Amino acid sequence: MAGMLATPSSSTKTTPLPMRVQTTMHAKNRYRFSLAIGAMFGCALAAASPTQQFSSSQAQSASSAIDEYRTLCTRDGGRLWGMSLCGPIMLVNRDTRAIYTDRDTPGHELRRQGKIFTGSLPADISVANTATEWAGVRWTMLQLPLPPDRQQRAELLMHEAYHRIQPHRLPPPVLPLPDHLDGYDERVAMRLEWRALALALQTRGQDRLVAARDALAFRAWRRKQVEDAAKRENALEINEGLAEYTGKRLGDTTDPAHSTIETLASYDKRNGYMRSFAYASGPAYGLLLDALAPSWRMKLRSDSDLGAILHHSIADAALPDVASIRDRYGYADISKEERTKEEAHDRQAAQWKTLLVDGPTIRLPLIHTGFQFDPRNLFALPPSGTVYPTVVIRDEWGTLTVSDGVLVAADGKTASVPGTVSFEGGEYRGKGWNLKLSPGWILRDGGVRRE
Repeated sequence: MAGMLATPSSSTKTTPLPMRVQTTMHAKNRYRFSLAIGAMFGCALAAASPTQQFSSSQAQSASSAIDEYRTLCTRDGGRLWGMSLCGPIMLVNRDTRAIYTDRDTPGHELRRQGKIFTGSLPADISVANTATEWAGVRWTMLQLPLPPDRQQRAELLMHEAYHRIQPHRLPPPVLPLPDHLDGYDERVAMRLEWRALALALQTRGQDRLVAARDALAFRAWRRKQVEDAAKRENALEINEGLAEYTGKRLGDTTDPAHSTIETLASYDKRNGYMRSFAYASGPAYGLLLDALAPSWRMKLRSDSDLGAILHHSIADAALPDVASIRDRYGYADISKEERTKEEAHDRQAAQWKTLLVDGPTIRLPLIHTGFQFDPRNLFALPPSGTVYPTVVIRDEWGTLTVSDGVLVAADGKTASVPGTVSFEGGEYRGKGWNLKLSPGWILRDGGVRRE
C-alpha cells in the first residue's frame, strides 16, 4: 500500500502479555467482546471432567485471590468509575471445571469451604478470564492458576472487575474488527503513535505536549486512510483499552506509567494488532488524560474517541505533518521491519486462501456463538473474512476446536474449515480441527445443519 508513510520496498526487555478471550458473536456480524490478559498461552476451552477435584491448595489460592480482589476494589471505593468494582467473583480450574466463589448460589450445589464456596461449573459455560452471566448473576471470572507475579495478578483482577460493570457504566459499541490494522501503512503509523505515547508518558511540561501532539498526528493520518477506521478502533479502545487502563491504574500501586511504557514497547514488536492493539493504546491515553484532563472519565460516552479527548486537553493544537516528525521515532527501521513482515503476511494470506477459500471446506452456521481465542494471532483475509488460527467455537450445533485455521466470514454468518473429514471416537476430524456435534445436528454435503 502506498501512502505518505511508505518508502520504496526493500527486501529486507519485551514483556510478553499472554491473553485469553471469550467472545459472543451473534448473526449478522453483531459482536460482544470480552477479552482479558491472562497468565497462560493458548486458548483451549476447558472440557467437563467426569470427576471434579477440589484441591485444598487451590482453594487456599482462590481464597487469597478473592481477598486481594476485595482489597483492591475496596481501596478504590468507586472513585475511578463512579461505581464500585466489587461484586461476585469466581475462579475456575480450566481442566476440572472446579469453581471457587465468594458467595453461594442457591440451587447450584455449592459447598462452603472456609471463607469461600466450591462447586462445578456447568458444561455450557465457557471458561475464560472474562465477565460472565451465571445463575442470574453477573460475575467476574478468572482462570486458575492466576499469575504468580503480584502486579500482573492485581492488574488482571481489576481488568476483569471493570468488564463486570462495563454494561452498566459504559456499554461498548458493536462494530466489526479494525482489520485495516493488518496493512503496512496502518501498522507503521500505529507503531509511531505508540512510540510518541511512550515519550509523552516519560516526559513532562512542553516535551509531553509535543510528544502527545505527535502521537495524535500519527493516529489522525492512519485513520484517514480507511473508511470507518476511527469508529472501529474507538470501539476496542472503549472496551478493552479502558479495562486495561483500569487494571494498570488500580493494580499497579507503584508506577502505572512505567508498566504502560513497557507494554507499549512490547506491542511495538508484535504481530496481529487488529484485535489486541487497545491493550497498549488504552492505558497510555488514559494515563495521559489523568495528567492533562483529570475529569475525563466522567464525560465518556460509548462513542467517545480517547485521542479526540486528549487533543482537546492540549487546546486542540495544530497537528504536524507526519513526514516532518516520523524520523525522530525511528521511522526508517520500522518501515524496513514492516516491509519484511508484509512479505511474510502476503505469503501467509495466499496459504490461507488456498486452504479456506479456494479448496473444499466444511461450513458451519454461526447462530449464537461463543469464541475462545488468542487476539494476537487473528489474520485479516479480505474480502472473505478473518482467519482464527487457533480457536474454540461453541454454538447450538456443538463445539469446534481448531488448531490450524478457521475462516469466519466477513458477514459473521458462517465459519469454514478444511473439508477433508474422518469420524473417530464420536467426533468429526479434519486438518487441524475436530468437531463434536450436539444431538439433532448432522454433518452432510459440506455443511452442518439440523437433522
